[in-house]
Amino acid sequence: MRKCIENLVWTSEHAIWFNITFWENVVDKACAEQSWQHLKKLLVRKYPGFRLVGVWARQRRGAWHIHAVCNKRIDIPWFKSALMHAGFGPQHYLVEVDNNGESPNKIARYITGYCTDKNGLDPVRDKGVRRMIFVGDHVRVMDMRYKSQLKMTVTRGRVLGKELMCAEMAEMTDFERRMCPPGERKKPFETWGEWYRRNRHFWFMLGWESYSKAEQEEIFELDFFVRQYFESGRWSYV
Repeated sequence: MRKCIENLVWTSEHAIWFNITFWENVVDKACAEQSWQHLKKLLVRKYPGFRLVGVWARQRRGAWHIHAVCNKRIDIPWFKSALMHAGFGPQHYLVEVDNNGESPNKIARYITGYCTDKNGLDPVRDKGVRRMIFVGDHVRVMDMRYKSQLKMTVTRGRVLGKELMCAEMAEMTDFERRMCPPGERKKPFETWGEWYRRNRHFWFMLGWESYSKAEQEEIFELDFFVRQYFESGRWSYV
């Protein structure tokens, strides 16, 4: 989603940071979605070629609101009227994105931060709620030509780790396999995400050691994310 937002900003002549909320405390997602669908139709009809990428989030009071970026300047008096007509409140925030080269990335990071569960979302009530919003053509564009060697090295190490684990288990008795399984196996109480994060560094180092010295030097020099991981321990490849 971050890449989609960045792409929309880069490909728009006038990208607009777009935040709207409800006047009433609308906590039902189906009701909020109905209002948004109405507003979306008004925007697309008024502005041909309208494109938007955004996310639903909850305020502290529980009301849903939208953070997004769109590609068109919007007439404010018309927009206020359209908001009220669709069931939103008159409160809104529209600001044109500046020409700073860092702005697309900063805005994308801010908006996608609302995709996490730390922003007033209830893990039970909001489970399965679709938060991402895409409007218009070519808004799901992502540049996948570049793949960080960070994740590719983990995948390589994961394959090697599985081969080592199978060889280790082949030498065990049935009792040893049940009572003392290899440490990288998924534990019954772990989620798949927890299991992956626990083994991620082990797999990375296993994959990293499988490269030649020359390959390691080239990867370290060219791949920012690998260099960042070694220097700060931060795991990021986007």
